[in-house]
Amino acid sequence: MKNKIFTIIMAMMLLVPASLSAAVKNEKPFVIPELREWKGATGMFEITENSKVVYPKQNAELAEVANIFAQDFRKMTGVQLQVVEGKAANGDISIALENNKKLSEEAYTANISNRVTIKANSVRGAIWATRTLLQIAEQNGGNKLPKGSIIDYPDYPMRSFMLDCGRKFIPISFLHEYVDFMAYYKMNTFHIHLNDNAFKQYFGHDWAKTPSGFRLESDFFPGLASRDGYYTKKEFIELQKHAEKMGVEIIPEFDVPAHSLAFVHYRPELGSKEYGLDHLDLFNPATYTFVDSLFMEYLGGEEPVFRGPRFHV
Repeated sequence: MKNKIFTIIMAMMLLVPASLSAAVKNEKPFVIPELREWKGATGMFEITENSKVVYPKQNAELAEVANIFAQDFRKMTGVQLQVVEGKAANGDISIALENNKKLSEEAYTANISNRVTIKANSVRGAIWATRTLLQIAEQNGGNKLPKGSIIDYPDYPMRSFMLDCGRKFIPISFLHEYVDFMAYYKMNTFHIHLNDNAFKQYFGHDWAKTPSGFRLESDFFPGLASRDGYYTKKEFIELQKHAEKMGVEIIPEFDVPAHSLAFVHYRPELGSKEYGLDHLDLFNPATYTFVDSLFMEYLGGEEPVFRGPRFHV
């Protein structure tokens, strides 16, 4: 009898580690930038063709976020998720806003269990939450998420990148792709440098032969836009609208009074003889008239070409 009891106890002891290993909690998923807080649970949530992306009724901004997530998920997996308003059920992904005063404006929480529940302090935070889901799913067959809970918020309010489109023309299609790329990694500020020039020492010290670029269509100054490539006003406005939907602010930049050879090629009398023709002559009143008009063309009016709150000089 004693031997039988001993055998049963030993069998139970051998079974305990197996049951514990089956209940090991999920490790923090790899996400760029790293998730701030993760509390792992057990098991996986699977996004299927029956999963719905759910947003609150009469919330057009979150409807946009939900649709963008569904579109990007289809690009990644080929599966088209249905986007609906209302209440979520098991198997669904819900996106909502909350006013969590303990967290910053771009923060969000995500609880991954039998459904995924996202709550964000802002629309931008909701966008970042969907980027997190895409990154995690991409590493797990495209449609699986480890169960657990996330609290995430940025270290820095501005996460930016600048692209010099002045010296080298960058096609508008690439700028759209870069907006998506930045949003995927939760970068929120895209600084676009719209005019510049090369260095004369590489072109026989001749300003006339030194390349320069101004990359926007101009109605005030016909012919100012570079012949080797520029953006129409409509194209640039559409780029900014796309960026706004993705949580990215575009900051356009005109480089003055230096790095301004494109303006001097257009209006030679504006060039500085003292500091070089890639500098505007600040002692010439015509310089101020030109620059004021140039800025007004893109910043003025009820619907300005530059839509965002910031413009860089």
